[in-house]
Amino acid sequence: MTEVFIKTILFSRLLCNLACSAGGAMNSDPFGDLPEASVENYSYSNKIRPSLYYSVEVGGGTATVIPTKEHHICAFGCDGPVVVKVTYNADFINEAEILPKSKAWRNVVSRESVTVVMSPGDRAVLEINGSEEHDLFLFANPIEKDKPSKDDPNVLYYEAGSVTDLTTLSLTSGQKLYVEGGAVVNTVLRALDAPDIKLMGCGIIDARGIDARGIQFQRTDNLVIENLILLNDINWSTFISESDNVRINNYKVVAVENPRHTSGCENDALDILGCQNVTVRGCFGYAHDDVFCVKSHKWTYKGEVKNLLFEDCIAWNYLSGNSLVVGAETNENISGVTYRNCCSIHSAGRGINSTLFRGGLSIHHCAGGHISDILFENIVLEDCKEYGIHLDIRKSYVKDLGTGVVYSPGTCDGVTLKNVSLLKKAPCGNVLMGYDEEHKIRGLVFDNVEQEGVKFTKDNIRSFFTTWSNVECMVR
Repeated sequence: MTEVFIKTILFSRLLCNLACSAGGAMNSDPFGDLPEASVENYSYSNKIRPSLYYSVEVGGGTATVIPTKEHHICAFGCDGPVVVKVTYNADFINEAEILPKSKAWRNVVSRESVTVVMSPGDRAVLEINGSEEHDLFLFANPIEKDKPSKDDPNVLYYEAGSVTDLTTLSLTSGQKLYVEGGAVVNTVLRALDAPDIKLMGCGIIDARGIDARGIQFQRTDNLVIENLILLNDINWSTFISESDNVRINNYKVVAVENPRHTSGCENDALDILGCQNVTVRGCFGYAHDDVFCVKSHKWTYKGEVKNLLFEDCIAWNYLSGNSLVVGAETNENISGVTYRNCCSIHSAGRGINSTLFRGGLSIHHCAGGHISDILFENIVLEDCKEYGIHLDIRKSYVKDLGTGVVYSPGTCDGVTLKNVSLLKKAPCGNVLMGYDEEHKIRGLVFDNVEQEGVKFTKDNIRSFFTTWSNVECMVR
């Protein structure tokens, strides 16, 4: 659809709405019972071209919608439930879906608009007329009350309405990077052996087209990332390695097609490698590969993984990869990893491929090392286009784990899937595949797991799996 055509529709729609509002009867307010809440609509530079597909009003004010070459992004602040009105300028609305569909969204849909109630911390994806192209990502941030001081010498402060080009920004110990809502910083972020770093603010780090890995931090203990949006395309989006005590809250990654990779993938949203004591909470990830991913050895980066929590996270791995995954680079031990209250809204979609193992919930144990004490709890897989659940141990399908890695099968025990729901059957089904009798998947527990409303039981469980080998499991 051309830009001129979209603008024509927008102008025609405006005339229609004016005529309807002048001559039509007043409708009662379906959201009139909401308590009063404050709203912060961010002010961006006029260098930022707004979307032609969507117009958004929050609390009666205009919120900027930023387009990417795939989807559109709108972020705002609020301190309570607010009414978000989205006008679709590209066509009339025949149907609309707000994702995750497993959340009970309060909304009203008309031919011209979708109105939805959102609260602080909500992340929603709006799909119009059954299409997954040009979706709108809506991010309701909490209103920030404790902004750092601009006069603090340890604070790098980027104000609303600014666009800053830095190429590479290297952070040192104790620094705070604050990107205010409405600010855009075009850069990649780097830190090495630099503890006590904080990345803050409701603004945007735009790493598209600059360099591989939008954020790469190695040995950055006591790291905090809060509220930011990262736009990326080239290689892994967020790579945190060999670090202790990491806290990531309300962080949103949108990684569009990678122009430097033949398949457009290899731009994982968030990779936690060789880290301990990590909490990732209330985050959103869209990428052309893995989204929320745990690894223990890749190239020269390695370390034992312990005590990781992913909670209330929403994932969409487009075309490649997995939504919630341990692996594939697993040569060091991994234990104490929990995914809780997480959702995969879409998973993969490049087409049915029996060798690449793209799934919604996965463990790909592709090197030596022991994986244990892994919990997937309260997980919803809404739309798995290839595999749903895929747990495997194999010698390796990763070509480059790093110098000195011995390619040998690892071991795995103590994996629990509790309260896991696949809303529909995945085309490739589900897979349980140990390596051999010596390297089985052991101590696997299915506790209240269901597919299309049918619960896994000890009598029917094998019927849900297209591959079942070298597995010892229990069903509750």
